[in-house]
Amino acid sequence: MLHPVGDLAPSVYWRRRLLLAAALVLIVLSAYAIFNTGGSTTDTAARSGSPTTAAPASSSALGTTSAAPSTSVTATSAAPANCTTAQLSISAATDAKSYVVGDKPMVALVVTNTGPQACVTDLADTQIELRVYSGSARIWGSHDCQVQPGSAKQTLPVGRPTRRQIEWSGLSSQPGCAGVRQRVPAGSYTVSAFLSNQRGKPASFSFTG
Repeated sequence: MLHPVGDLAPSVYWRRRLLLAAALVLIVLSAYAIFNTGGSTTDTAARSGSPTTAAPASSSALGTTSAAPSTSVTATSAAPANCTTAQLSISAATDAKSYVVGDKPMVALVVTNTGPQACVTDLADTQIELRVYSGSARIWGSHDCQVQPGSAKQTLPVGRPTRRQIEWSGLSSQPGCAGVRQRVPAGSYTVSAFLSNQRGKPASFSFTG
């Protein structure tokens, strides 16, 4: 082995042996590198995957518990209370300041909730009355000849005026629709509004001939 035999010079055989030995070393090193790298990659993947797949056993229970208070809060909402006399501002109004004799004015009750929160009141015809005066003389009343029965509960928002109006024929009337109804003459008049017998601020208007 150490003394090559052949037709060629000994140096040629040594070079061939050295080349063969170098090739074998490269093959061994390559195989070692491949197997060593593959094992490291697999181990890293296994370790990094384990924390994400393990979930706390109580996570679903916490989600259910946190949702429960939201449901109970939504279910409790108080309805508006009835309006008190102190929180209602009442006034009368007309659709114009002056009319010609023979016109039919629109007279109205205007109510505003001045309280801290919305409230409910009855705005049916049985609860609302409008009266026209000439000086201190009562000329006409909306309940004199007809009253619509029933109730009309309505929620009044805070600070927003609510209006109820009717057309007045311009004729006089008396309680119980007694006597003869006559056309009111030219002059100055006031209309007063009542809500559940609570009198509001009057409004002035006039008829001209």
